[in-house]
Amino acid sequence: MALKFRTPFINIGFKTPTIDEQTAYAKTRQVINGPYTRIYLIRHCHPDYTLKETLGDEKMPLSDIGLKQRKVLYKKLKQINIEKIYISEFVRARETAEDYAKKQNKRIYVDKRLNEIDWTEWYKIKYFRMSEKTRIKKIKAYKHMDLEMNKLQEKSRRLLADIYKKNKGKRVGLFCHGNLIRSIVTSILNTDVIGFLSMEIYQSSITKLVIDRDGYIKINYINNICHLPHKPNEDLFLAALNQ
Repeated sequence: MALKFRTPFINIGFKTPTIDEQTAYAKTRQVINGPYTRIYLIRHCHPDYTLKETLGDEKMPLSDIGLKQRKVLYKKLKQINIEKIYISEFVRARETAEDYAKKQNKRIYVDKRLNEIDWTEWYKIKYFRMSEKTRIKKIKAYKHMDLEMNKLQEKSRRLLADIYKKNKGKRVGLFCHGNLIRSIVTSILNTDVIGFLSMEIYQSSITKLVIDRDGYIKINYINNICHLPHKPNEDLFLAALNQ
């Protein structure tokens, strides 16, 4: 009967590489330096859509559901400890932010650049069964849509750069709207209209960005709603239509 011997492991002084050091990513990863600026993109709570026709989109207040969402959102924001608050000109964004601002004795800064964005005809573009060439061929306005998307993302980059420049090292909350948050995130990811449409941003959600002192940016998380007591409808399209 033949015996097989296992050679014992002998440590001859070489440092065992970490998991990160064993990946190709480690070779290209930029050096990250503090202090870090944390920017939280906070979508407003649920508005009262029954008042949209009488008051208009900009003046819709929060609904009863929205007021309940605001209470649990406040607890989450208190943990985050936001130092600077920016809001859009829309009532639902102001009402979402004012509870936290009042209780934490924080000033609110209104910025019209945070107002909601109309997605016009973009929703007609399909992702599956349609290549880039097919979209250009079948959708006459596709090139124009893509151009408008680029312009929107440029505005988002300028907005983000300005907020960062004025608040280095701080925790900043931007109380705004779903389409604007989509445009900011897709501007970082450098995606097209398809990327914009494929991203859902729920009401009362939080998206976190971290920027280091040299301007390198990381997306920590997108569309976080763990603080809400109830999950949204699993039918994403139905949930989006009901918001």
